[in-house]
Amino acid sequence: MATHGLSELTVLYVEDDDVLRHQVADFLREKCGDVFLAADGREALELYDQYYPDIIISDVTLPEIDGLEFAEIIKQRNPSSHFILTIAFNDFASLQRALDIGVDNYVIKPIDLDKLHAAVLKRADSLLKTRALKASRTQLEKYHHAAEEERALVSELMKRMMQPERMVDQHVQYWIESADHVSGDLIAFRRSRNGRLYIMLADSTGHGLPAALNLLPVNHIFYSMVDKGLPVSMLVEEMNWAVKEQSPVDRFVSAFVACIDTRNHFMEVWNGGMPTAMLVNQDGEIYHSFGSENLPLGILDRSFTAHTEIFQWSCHSQLVIYSDGFVEAENESGAAWGVHNIHRVIRETPAADRFDGLKNALRNHLGGCRAFDDSTMLMIDCVM
Repeated sequence: MATHGLSELTVLYVEDDDVLRHQVADFLREKCGDVFLAADGREALELYDQYYPDIIISDVTLPEIDGLEFAEIIKQRNPSSHFILTIAFNDFASLQRALDIGVDNYVIKPIDLDKLHAAVLKRADSLLKTRALKASRTQLEKYHHAAEEERALVSELMKRMMQPERMVDQHVQYWIESADHVSGDLIAFRRSRNGRLYIMLADSTGHGLPAALNLLPVNHIFYSMVDKGLPVSMLVEEMNWAVKEQSPVDRFVSAFVACIDTRNHFMEVWNGGMPTAMLVNQDGEIYHSFGSENLPLGILDRSFTAHTEIFQWSCHSQLVIYSDGFVEAENESGAAWGVHNIHRVIRETPAADRFDGLKNALRNHLGGCRAFDDSTMLMIDCVM
């Protein structure tokens, strides 16, 4: 009956003594899988090339090619090969050469079958652990590859969802820096048929793939309802219910949604869980802020009512909106960028350069560090 574990392994046994060879072979066949026999080194090489056995047991003294030369050839081909030499009790020279070759497993002759069994078990244990490790590594690589394919798929889906080819407007600039392969932040904007500009910056709980999937219904509802020219309150209420119904309990979406009427100079704004947006004039002074007066999407049920703010601007302005990852980005010292730096850059930078100024200032703050959260910014020119 084959010993558990050894039954999976193949053994090549090389011995020129016919009686001993068959005696040991019978012993090995009871415990191992396939057992191949060779009477000399040359025959052993042929069998090795044909079967690539897991464990090789070879006598040192062999005709044609002796056991040490055979071991040296095999070790040169495969340094990790599992080799056991049978050596005479007083053959110290052969033992030293075997160690030099890299064979540190040996059994003294005359062979004690129990000691041979112990040596084979030791080699088998090492071999099976290595195989298990390789199998685990291969499985992990498969999982990693599958995960990368999923990320790439969702990333492509997110790109299509954002419709970058249609996200072109002379009054809008946007920037998304993802912390993962897939962003948990979403920017969407489009003009309705009456020329009003609808914009949205959404930030899903967490980041990466789970966060991105949570944004799919929000994006779909935004574009379909903007095409109908519906008010912001209706957009938000529909998006809230979609997130509530389709997302896990602990998942929600913070969002800033606005409809900007550039002809009549007013905007309808809803902020649920996003950092305070600001309206700044040409001199970089903040003359109106849109703080978060609402809960994020997906927390309340159908009883949720979207309360929006209507504001009319009276001078050429810029609406600056950003995610919490933008303001909380930490450098290598653990210092967050902070709202004060955003205000400082806005004050010190001409209006035409503010978008790039904010983006570059954040990158300078991070240095070579990678942000832990997605950093997203949206800037809209509110012209007169």
